[in-house]
Amino acid sequence: MTFRKEITIYKTKKVRVYINQCHNPGKKTWLYAVRKDVEEVCAGHFLGVIRWNGSWRQYCFYPDKDTFWSSSCTQGITDFLVEITQIQRKKWRK
Repeated sequence: MTFRKEITIYKTKKVRVYINQCHNPGKKTWLYAVRKDVEEVCAGHFLGVIRWNGSWRQYCFYPDKDTFWSSSCTQGITDFLVEITQIQRKKWRK
């Protein structure tokens, strides 16, 4: 999987949660991997994926099973979802 860019959405001294934009072959929309680093021990641990939901006509977050989220982490993901959904809709209006 090729990562295009990386956006940090949550960071403390020990934990960093970030989103990687990934190539999504054959699709018109991007795929985003949500990952976390815990100090130097656990790098790139997969937390979930963000992808376009055609039925809802917006990007949605699909968390990996057995993950849990704080309010600040979910706020970061929510802000990201709103932003990329608006960008995608503007592309389609042109």
